[in-house]
Amino acid sequence: MTAPHTSRSLIAAGIDGCRGGWVCAGWNGEDWSLDCLPTLQSIVPMLAPRATVCIDIPIGLSSDGFRDCDRAARRLLGKRRSSVFPVPPRLALAPLTYEEINLASKGHCGKGVSKQAFHLLPKIRETEALLGSSCSDNFDWLEPHPELCFSSFNGAVPMEHTKKTDAGFCERKTVLACHIPARTIDRLLQNLMASVPRAQCARDDMVDALVCGVVARLDGEERDCLPPGVQEFDEVGLPMRICYPIAPASQ
Repeated sequence: MTAPHTSRSLIAAGIDGCRGGWVCAGWNGEDWSLDCLPTLQSIVPMLAPRATVCIDIPIGLSSDGFRDCDRAARRLLGKRRSSVFPVPPRLALAPLTYEEINLASKGHCGKGVSKQAFHLLPKIRETEALLGSSCSDNFDWLEPHPELCFSSFNGAVPMEHTKKTDAGFCERKTVLACHIPARTIDRLLQNLMASVPRAQCARDDMVDALVCGVVARLDGEERDCLPPGVQEFDEVGLPMRICYPIAPASQ
């Protein structure tokens, strides 16, 4: 686990969940950083006022388990559509067992909750708790989807290989190198891999955080959101939207 660097004053950050907590790719206006931190709260002191934060976690949750932004993202991703997994309904946030949540979801929504979604619930709860506190008020929190970001940066062509393979890792690094110098990417990855066990923070978690960081660094007019042309909110007022790049970022 890397120690938080409270002096970094990140103006853009990309965050992805990992077994050890959260991996944060940050841009302070001059250089990139990559850290693995135990909680979202521990990232907040690293952020500059009005920082843009792209966090790869569902933010708004629908009551029926369906979000138009997810449907739109799947349509754009084609062969990588399965990377947009079904987001659990809001009722799943209750502190219940998987069996209880799955049964309740089937009764209320007509579909169950996947094990993948169930294991993500602690991080969804952690994110919602932070967004509901005053700690988040000074920052712009966006929900991206890494595969959609890579596809958009790749000329709207989805990645050929899955992210956990060596080919997929190299493919995504090549896309990233159009926005972050390749030597910087290698330095960041090597340093974090040397300090955090792979079981706690996988290399694809690091790469996903980096692409989210690149999207966070874009000017507002270089990003768009799904679903197009509408703004949807869940029952507690959180936006149900997925942001993505619409133009290449210049380095």
